[in-house]
Amino acid sequence: MKARYLTFFSYIGTKFRSSEKIWLKDGLNYPDPQSIQGLMEIALVKFKPLNYPNIFLSSRTDGGVHALNSSAHFDLEKKGKGIYDPPYIVNHMNKFFSKNQISIFIKKCIRVNDNFHARFTATSRTYLYRLAVLKPEVEVDENKFCMLSFIPIEEWKRCDFVRLKDFDIEKFKEGAQYFVGYHDFTTFKKFDKLKQNKHNRREIKSIDIRPGRPCVTRVTGEENNYFDYWDITIKGRSFVHNQIRRMIGTLKCVGTGKLQPHDIKLMLQVPSKHSCLRPE
Repeated sequence: MKARYLTFFSYIGTKFRSSEKIWLKDGLNYPDPQSIQGLMEIALVKFKPLNYPNIFLSSRTDGGVHALNSSAHFDLEKKGKGIYDPPYIVNHMNKFFSKNQISIFIKKCIRVNDNFHARFTATSRTYLYRLAVLKPEVEVDENKFCMLSFIPIEEWKRCDFVRLKDFDIEKFKEGAQYFVGYHDFTTFKKFDKLKQNKHNRREIKSIDIRPGRPCVTRVTGEENNYFDYWDITIKGRSFVHNQIRRMIGTLKCVGTGKLQPHDIKLMLQVPSKHSCLRPE
């Protein structure tokens, strides 16, 4: 008997190529241990279902991007009249990931209707970008130290640590508001010849910027006070390839005075890969 399941999961994306498998001419029924999607399918194959358990992700992320709460659906067909019990699926998938030291945690699994689709049913997606700016009073002698000496080890690959001269968070916030609304984000996508004719209009529902804090132990917290942390939460229906990273890169230039906040308006009004005013 076949049943469809919805699962919620989280992962640390540092070691993965991306969340999505590479499309091959022969289809998607193949193992891909370099992606989140592929590894979840490998875990489900261990159940020996009658079908190949294709994972359908609700959202896709690039290499190095983490997920606090993502979702996906899949079908499993079991011999006989019974179906796989959701708690059994959660338990055995997590055992597989733990045994193989894979940084994916299955949080929950439920049975859903056979016409449910994780990607098309999702109403919004939220992206948290963590930014840590070196405080202006912290002096770094480049001949003796590099900024890595000040970064807490617990935050390795968890936050964007930068040294921005004359950084103004208020200008950063002002520039961010130009992104809110329905725009063509061609200027802020990674150019791909195969997808150059694909439309890039997306809606940013909200951008919230507020002070953050380091995710560190008490010992490190007592001795580390070199950065100002900012949590940038961006909510939208969907995003184009590399959109968030390029938006943040542009806002960094606004915060340091290399661009003016209203320059972002121009980049949106004239959508083109040639309209990017961000200095390289």
